[in-house]
Amino acid sequence: MKDEYPTGKADLMTAFMLKAHVLTKPGGTWAMINLPSWMSLKSFEGLRHDLLRDQRISSMVHLGRGIFGSDFGTVAFVIDEVNPGTSRAVYRRLFDQHVDVRSVATIEALFLDTTYNHYEVSQMDFAVIPGSPIVYWLSEKMRGVFTSGDRLGAVATLAVGLQTGDNSRFLRQWWEVSRARTAFACTSREEAKSSGARWFPYNKGGEFRKWYGNQEHVVNWEDDGADIRVFGAECGGRPRSRAQNTDTYFSPSVSWSDISSGEAAFRRYPHGFIHDSTGHSGFGDGILLDRIAMLLNSSYVMKVMQVVAPTMHFHIGYVGLVPVAHGVVEGLPTGPIADLVETARADWDTAETSWDFVMNPLVSIV
Repeated sequence: MKDEYPTGKADLMTAFMLKAHVLTKPGGTWAMINLPSWMSLKSFEGLRHDLLRDQRISSMVHLGRGIFGSDFGTVAFVIDEVNPGTSRAVYRRLFDQHVDVRSVATIEALFLDTTYNHYEVSQMDFAVIPGSPIVYWLSEKMRGVFTSGDRLGAVATLAVGLQTGDNSRFLRQWWEVSRARTAFACTSREEAKSSGARWFPYNKGGEFRKWYGNQEHVVNWEDDGADIRVFGAECGGRPRSRAQNTDTYFSPSVSWSDISSGEAAFRRYPHGFIHDSTGHSGFGDGILLDRIAMLLNSSYVMKVMQVVAPTMHFHIGYVGLVPVAHGVVEGLPTGPIADLVETARADWDTAETSWDFVMNPLVSIV
């Protein structure tokens, strides 16, 4: 597979696509029913690039789940072995939500309704989007945003954080350790080291929550992480831990979880936190971070993330691809984000699992 089908080696189905291309004469046509993963996943980026450059998608029916039972979805497509030029293909998307499993009769009815989710798009438009995904359903304006402005990765510093190598050894819930040996508000590694504390707030990602929250863990970073840094190398081996991007530790941030069952949720974190390798984070001055949090939690970015991060993984590399038009971040007001963060903070602090918990709101009712 690796030698004969390098751009399709990730799956046997894509190797068949490459074989069909080889067996079809110039000017001929081949067709296939397949899983849709090749249309968006990064592992098939080379395959998409070659297909869009050398062949023409004539038509495609994106069936979704249900045509062969509860599966991962199905796509049927016709490919012409001709130069694509500027011709436009016909695409049909026979579902609204990809997770929906429909009966064959329902799918057939949607197919016969020729006005339902009917798109005509030039495949040249896909090439301007990072990774060249086959995102035929995007509007012309949404496709256009990828050709202008900057990427978020150029606007803010995005970084992954600490990998302890053994979370059960180095992490605790904040209420499991001595508060006297915990420092909650350090602003730098130097301050943390001089504090003599052992435990420090740890941003580990966590559940879906926007604006503020998921502040439950602490990490043993005593003496600038001395124990973590040598973990696994005590007997001469290589460390199992990775203290990555330490210059960002204890800095304010915008953060999100690497994995989500739905859309991503972005939160503001104050100074004092070390961030985990799954608590991906963006750094900059406070005003910039407020504005980026507002942008990232917008419906616009949710649509963009469906293109650049089609799976449940919101890796930092994907978030860094979010297009940001010139002047957009600077033009966002900071008042609304302050209110949103404060509301989310107040909600978080009503739970006893918050270290700023004072009183249950039900008890405070007079």
